[in-house]
Amino acid sequence: MGKGGMRRIALSSSLPEDALTSGARVTMIGRGCVLVEGQRGVVELGGGRIRLKTPGGMLSVLGQALELRELSADAAMIVGERIETATYARSDAQREG
Repeated sequence: MGKGGMRRIALSSSLPEDALTSGARVTMIGRGCVLVEGQRGVVELGGGRIRLKTPGGMLSVLGQALELRELSADAAMIVGERIETATYARSDAQREG
């Protein structure tokens, strides 16, 4: 079954979409914490920006005094004084396919 079919099943069963797909789950907790479940690696780590590879593309988290507080095989917790944005940019391979 393709991505579209799994998404329809998740939506029709009132399950979160990521429960049946390989997408990442991004949860913002207040203004100073982001939990990313399903990440596939750290691409950039700087005080104002952290970029993570995810199944949906590159996730960039921008803010002030950001730190990668916890990192496991599939999850990352980013904390800082203030999270300003969390945005996706699709990779070149995903644009072509």
